Amino acid sequence: MSKDHRVYGTHTDEVHPFFREKREWSKVKDTILGAYVTCYLKTVHRRGRPIIIVDAFAGPGRFGDGSEGSPLIICGAIEKEPKRGVGIACLFSDSHPAHRVALEDCLTDHIKSGVAGKPLSDFSEALSRALQGGRGSTLFFYLDPYGIRDLDFETVRQICERDTSQSTEVLINFSFKTFMRMSGNWLYCDSATEVAQKVKRAKVETVNSIMGGDYWRGIVTDPKLDKIERENVVVEAYVKRVRKFFCYTYSIPVKELNESRAAIPGDELAKYHLIFGTRGPRAVVYMNDVALNALEPYLNQFKDGLLFDMTPERYAPCPIDEVKRAITEVVNPRPMTRPQIFEVVIPKYFMQRRLKEYRTIINDLTFKEGRLFPDRRTMKLKSKLNDRTLLSTKPWPGGEGE
Repeated sequence: MSKDHRVYGTHTDEVHPFFREKREWSKVKDTILGAYVTCYLKTVHRRGRPIIIVDAFAGPGRFGDGSEGSPLIICGAIEKEPKRGVGIACLFSDSHPAHRVALEDCLTDHIKSGVAGKPLSDFSEALSRALQGGRGSTLFFYLDPYGIRDLDFETVRQICERDTSQSTEVLINFSFKTFMRMSGNWLYCDSATEVAQKVKRAKVETVNSIMGGDYWRGIVTDPKLDKIERENVVVEAYVKRVRKFFCYTYSIPVKELNESRAAIPGDELAKYHLIFGTRGPRAVVYMNDVALNALEPYLNQFKDGLLFDMTPERYAPCPIDEVKRAITEVVNPRPMTRPQIFEVVIPKYFMQRRLKEYRTIINDLTFKEGRLFPDRRTMKLKSKLNDRTLLSTKPWPGGEGE
C-alpha cells in the first residue's frame, strides 16, 4: 500500500478524520452494498434500460488505510458486469471540496472508461441529474451521509415518488444514534421524563423535516419503552413512511460485536440501519441473503461457546411450521415454481432464513411430507426439483405428481 499523503482534519481542504481508516461497522455496511449491487446488476439489465447508480455522499473514495470506499466498490462491481446491451454508469457527489478532489483522483480510470463522471458538488445536483437526465433509466440510490441532517424527507420523497413504471431502489443509511443526538442528545439509559426534557431543548423542526413528521416525539418519550424498543419503534415508524412509496421496505441493522468475549453478550443499539426500499420482490430475495450474511457474525456471539442459544427475540426466526404453512397457502390457489414462492414468502419473513433453507423446506414438503406435488413433466430428475418445476397442493392429473 502506498503512503497516504492526504491531510486529515475539519477544514475544507482536508479529508475528514472519519476516513483515516475503515472501522468494522463500515466494513459491514460496505459488504452489504457491494454484495447487493453485484446481484442488482445481474438482474436489472433484463429491463433493457440504461442503469444509473447514485452515491450521493460518496466521500474521498478510499480510506487512509487503503480500504476501498463505496465509490470504488460500486465501480468495481460495474466493471465486472458485462454490459449486456445496456449502459451502466454512476453519479457521485459530495459537498466537501477535499473529498471531491480525492475522489476524482481515485476514479481516474473509471472516469476514462465512462463508468463514472467527475464528482458533483452536492446531493441535490446528483438527484436532479438522475431524475431528469435519467428518465426511463433504472435507478439505484445509495444515500450514506455523515449524519442524518442531509436526509431531509422531502428530498428523499422526490426519489420515492418517481414514476412507478420505472425501476427505482434506495438504500439509505439511517443512524439511530445520530437521531438520538439531534433530538436532544439523550442517552439510551435515560428515563422517558429525562428524554422529554432534552427533546424540548432540541432543534425539533430540523428533526421533524428529517423524519417526515413529529411522530417520533411520542415514541421516544413513551415510558413503556426500553432502549431497544425505542430503537425498534422509531426505525419501524420511519420505514413505514418509506413503505408508502416502496411496497417492500426493510431495515437492516449494522451491528457492532461485543468486544468482551468473556462476558455474556447483550443486545445493543445498531451502529446504523440501512433502509432498503424496492418495488420488486426479486430484489428482496437477493437482499435477504446479503443482509443475513452481514448480520451473522453479530448473531453468532449469542450462540457460539454458550450453553444455550441466547439470540435476542427480535432476531429469532419464526417457527418453521409457520413457514411451511405459508408456503402451502401460497401454492394452494395455483401451481407455482420455487422462484415464484420465494418472491411471496421471503418478503414476509425478511432476514429470517436464507434462500437455501427455503429450498430445503420446499424439498421436505414435497418428498418427505407429501404436502406439495411436483409436475413431473417439468423435472429432469424424478427426485430433484428445479426452478421450472411447478408445485401444487394437489396431485397432478394422470399421475404426473405421484
